[in-house]
Amino acid sequence: MSKSATINITPSVDINEAARLIELTGETVTYVIQSSPGQGKTSILKLLAERNGDKWRKPKQNCPDDKREYVYIDGGTLRENDLTMYMPDRETKTMEQYPTGLVNFNDPRPKVIMIDEMLKLPKLLKPLITRLILERYLGDKPLPDGSIVFGTSNYVSDGVSDTIEAHVGNRLGLLNMRGPTVKQWVAWATDNGISALTRAWCSLNASAFASYKTEDVSNNPYVFNPRSTNVSFVSPRSLEKNDAVVKTWQVLGLDVAKAAMCGIVGQAAAESMAAFLNMESDLVRPSDIFKDPDAVRIPEKPAALFMTMFNLVDAITTNDEMTSAMQFVQRATTKELQSIFVSMIYAPRLHKLGKNNAVVNAFVKANPELLV
Repeated sequence: MSKSATINITPSVDINEAARLIELTGETVTYVIQSSPGQGKTSILKLLAERNGDKWRKPKQNCPDDKREYVYIDGGTLRENDLTMYMPDRETKTMEQYPTGLVNFNDPRPKVIMIDEMLKLPKLLKPLITRLILERYLGDKPLPDGSIVFGTSNYVSDGVSDTIEAHVGNRLGLLNMRGPTVKQWVAWATDNGISALTRAWCSLNASAFASYKTEDVSNNPYVFNPRSTNVSFVSPRSLEKNDAVVKTWQVLGLDVAKAAMCGIVGQAAAESMAAFLNMESDLVRPSDIFKDPDAVRIPEKPAALFMTMFNLVDAITTNDEMTSAMQFVQRATTKELQSIFVSMIYAPRLHKLGKNNAVVNAFVKANPELLV
């Protein structure tokens, strides 16, 4: 290990654990969720809505039947008049502080307010936000009972202008959030339309999900490193954005696609992904696997095998197809591929088919380590 590497083993939570903690204790404790850039902190507000059975999914969306009102505040670009304004009261001849429509006090429902990039707030706004996060007041207006306020931030040690005063930090709950494992991200990606190529690349490059907080990444060309000057790197956020290029590379051309990927996930990842793009002839079609899973050829190249498996998962719609897919995957010699396959078929889209399939259940029962 490099002598200059600093490894922090402070306890951390994943994104689902963070959402559950905020849901259960957020009325009392104001949490600031910290992670490296691009790990999905902003998605916590959507997760809270999902956990509460509400329909809200994105800023400005109006869902009057929801039990709570969800408010997204971008702390990095916030200006003073975005939250409150002073208006004259003609009767008292004084100036009164009125909240703007960003937090709708005409709606009596409890608020769930997320202040994104909370530690990047302009200095002039910190007194106003401090009262909001500690007292549940916006100016002189109290939030409805049952309201939750939390923030997100990069680690102060990341060197991206996130700071906090000790007297404020001592009144908050600073919570470290780790990024997803490759299996967790691939399972999410399968349910959210991410291409087979991107998922295959991730499965074969687990080091792209490493964190400088838990291991030495000085020789890792893919990930964020606060000691590096690179602003393009692999993260769950950049992988999702990069997939738009991956899906259209044949129209764009390889040179244009590679240039675009360099600016999204960094040069090392772009070069590696580009090597995946011309392997169409090595793949096996899902229809051939469904037709004869015990005799169809197994791709020899690992990249082609993983891409075939992801294409196969995307094509499953029936119990018979699930059975054929499981039979094919059992013939693969790599436990890593089998483990990722199992994690995806237990994700939401295929969960019912996987749970009720006898061949899948028998395989998982015989190989319980694949669920870890």
